[in-house]
Amino acid sequence: MTGTRKLWITAIPIALGIGLFVLLGGLNSFTSQPSTAATKSPPPIPPENPAHEKASLEEQLKKNPDHPPILLRLAEIENTAGRPAEAQKYLRQALAKDPVNVDARLELSKSLYETGKIDESITEAKRLLADHPGQVDALYNLGAIYANQGGLALARQYWTQAVSADATSESGKKAQDGLSKIGR
Repeated sequence: MTGTRKLWITAIPIALGIGLFVLLGGLNSFTSQPSTAATKSPPPIPPENPAHEKASLEEQLKKNPDHPPILLRLAEIENTAGRPAEAQKYLRQALAKDPVNVDARLELSKSLYETGKIDESITEAKRLLADHPGQVDALYNLGAIYANQGGLALARQYWTQAVSADATSESGKKAQDGLSKIGR
């Protein structure tokens, strides 16, 4: 990630007082959650009025169309409100501007899974890996998706790769836990 892009990804949410983009929740049939921890940051502080924040962000978007950090935060607001299909619109818009955006690709994959679009979810995670081989969060997510679909051999494969990529990260630790649950 370039220094300028990293600065923008952190500057806009901090300026809004909301922290970085982190979305929790997800795959529960296997008790595995897809990860979005592309950066190690504290979870955002929930805004007091999400509707007001959303309106403010939409105004900012009019002035700066296709700005990935704004789009990512709008997607987070939609996901938090239980509207992953709405979040997908913002995430696709962010990816149209920045096709290799790790956070947007991770979140799009997760929201596609949440709306039952399993094949599309897998495709998005694999696209991320094509641009960022060894990306631990994408590896973990693919393992969780496959585990939830009964594909334990593929889950084992991706989780083993996640542990190899970064065993000390949150996703690496969750992958190790998943491996112990399904047996090596």
